[in-house]
Amino acid sequence: MAAFKVLLFFCFFFLLEQGILRGSKRGRPLAITDSARTRVCARGLKRADKLGYLSFFGRPSEVKNESKCASKVDDLLYDSWGVKPLWETKPFSLMKLPFSPKSMSPFLSEESVKYHYSKHHAAYVKNLNNLADQHGELRNLTLEEVIGRYSGPIYNNAAQIFNHNFFWLGLKEHGGGKPYGEIKNKIEESFTTFENFKDAFLKEASGHFGSGWIWLIMKDKKLTIYQGHDAGNPIRGNIGHPILTLDVWEHAYYVDYKNARGDYVKEWLNKVNWDFANYNLSALN
Repeated sequence: MAAFKVLLFFCFFFLLEQGILRGSKRGRPLAITDSARTRVCARGLKRADKLGYLSFFGRPSEVKNESKCASKVDDLLYDSWGVKPLWETKPFSLMKLPFSPKSMSPFLSEESVKYHYSKHHAAYVKNLNNLADQHGELRNLTLEEVIGRYSGPIYNNAAQIFNHNFFWLGLKEHGGGKPYGEIKNKIEESFTTFENFKDAFLKEASGHFGSGWIWLIMKDKKLTIYQGHDAGNPIRGNIGHPILTLDVWEHAYYVDYKNARGDYVKEWLNKVNWDFANYNLSALN
């Protein structure tokens, strides 16, 4: 019996150390922490479908997120934002965020995520579906195919959906830090050091004139930084294979940073999803 109690004690201590259990100072029941829930959900999604990356590179409406991974608080947020119907629209849908809207601080506040996702990103989805009603051929195309074949409003809205999907997938609650895996090797091959990469990315993103997207792409077997103006996207014209992207439209950072774009770029580096970068590199093989 004593040995059993000792075993229980060590199991309890291990769970506390792993952040899976949280005790209340007021003696309330132990509960699963938000960070532990995120880790569990991420593992489950990764096993199921690489966090939806495989589907993402097909049709955005096919990206699946397990609803059980979202907390009740997140669910209420999505209700208040009015985005849930857009998760099911055809032929193009709004991708569900792969993280809790509350988990991006201090990079992005909940308010910033709300307006960026439920107003701007959602508007592009609505616009493209309206255009698909006028141009029936769009209903049988993926985003990549639309981006490659069309210009004007159709291209702009399709590219902005793709770009935003890519941006959200490139973020992670417990992201950032030093890169690991293949992305670490490629950064060192292409920029010599991680510090050089950070300096180069900060310079390109801070210095970009006007609105656009800053992409880390693979081109000629090396990583390089590409500036996409407005809805600019590297898959158009086969400029390169996208690995990561940062939105530098003013709506992406003005709520939290005003005109301090450089601070926004620095904080992004603390939320980068290196797993997503590694997946995109593996897709090249």
